[in-house]
Amino acid sequence: MDPRQTYRFRAPASGREAIATSKPGHAYRDRETGETMQPVSAVLPLAESGSKLLRTPENLHACARCDQLLERDVTDCPYCAKRQ
Repeated sequence: MDPRQTYRFRAPASGREAIATSKPGHAYRDRETGETMQPVSAVLPLAESGSKLLRTPENLHACARCDQLLERDVTDCPYCAKRQ
């Protein structure tokens, strides 16, 4: 694991998940069950966008064609190119 990367961790037995920034030599445990969690994927940063709005639920809407979440002030969907 890269020590500066944020990962999604999963507890194998219960399937519970958490997101945390990794620290070298640190074991991640589920606070409910106490089982050791394993990294399953890296969390990637958001892609660049022409929008100046924060990516919060009140500033997002779904594209009518592809159902991807878009910022409210974006005029064309970057996924399917449909005009909004």
